[in-house]
Amino acid sequence: MENENKNVVMFPKWKSRLERIGLEALKEKRYQDAVDSLLPLIEYGVASEDVVTGLLMSWIETGELDRAEELCQQKMKESLDEQYYHYLHMYITILFQRNRYQEIVDLLEEVFESEDIPQQSRTQLWQMFEVSRKLLEGHQQEQGEKWKVDFFEALDKNDSPGQWRALDTLKEQSAERFLEDFKGLLVASSIHPIIKTAIIQWFRDSEVNNPITVSKFGQTFELVPSELNQFQSDYMIKQIQLRLGDMEQSNPSMYDMVNQLLYRYCFVRYPIFPQEEEVPVIVEALKQLGHEYLQLPYRFDEAVDGVEKYKQEIELCEQHYTLLVGES
Repeated sequence: MENENKNVVMFPKWKSRLERIGLEALKEKRYQDAVDSLLPLIEYGVASEDVVTGLLMSWIETGELDRAEELCQQKMKESLDEQYYHYLHMYITILFQRNRYQEIVDLLEEVFESEDIPQQSRTQLWQMFEVSRKLLEGHQQEQGEKWKVDFFEALDKNDSPGQWRALDTLKEQSAERFLEDFKGLLVASSIHPIIKTAIIQWFRDSEVNNPITVSKFGQTFELVPSELNQFQSDYMIKQIQLRLGDMEQSNPSMYDMVNQLLYRYCFVRYPIFPQEEEVPVIVEALKQLGHEYLQLPYRFDEAVDGVEKYKQEIELCEQHYTLLVGES
């Protein structure tokens, strides 16, 4: 908070009077009166630590949490040692009132890495950390249950975009707690392949170690999600990208476009990766599509069979991805 009256002098008697009236109002819980008296002392840059603390407490009580947070952050930057932890404690109180438990947990985890925290402050901060962590867990569980309900409501309505949106929020939480609810969907023929991809990636990112069964594109197989690679780094996909290297040099725009087609094709099919014998056909299909989309001449490689089938598959996956996930 900047001093709006830095070029104007506040006379000592006025300063003492405002401080006395403001702190008395605070004791009597007349918080707005306290703000009216203490705020000028901040604005003139003549506020003692008691005045700053009093104003912060008054703002918290009157619900002026934005202003209290701003002032608290400023004082934390300016203060050292004990005073820093005093304002840190008040800052956490403000975050607590705003239900921003994740910020409290993240901030205190960083603070605890310091070895210089006074013992009394460390004890108080640890108590606040534990309370915030438990409340955060409870809040996340509550949100997770809501998103799960949203997903299955969308499932009942055959609303695939709604299922995608619910999964996009659910993936912020560990899948372990939801494993029994979702793993059966991976063998259901009614579930969209992209939704299955999202569920499998959620399980993978949550390091689910249990074997699960997946039915996708006419194949049924078992896998352990935690052992899956990020598909962008899969060897066969890298081979395809390598064979498109000349295009990257000669026509970067076309390369970006076909690389996006490849990404979406593999995303829809995940975790079914291209086989080695498919690589030349997929490369040729992507080249043909790239030239067709940009209306540029291209001499087809007639030695490669089955290209049309892959072109159709790639375009179909592109359409499904765009409709369900969006352009991003």
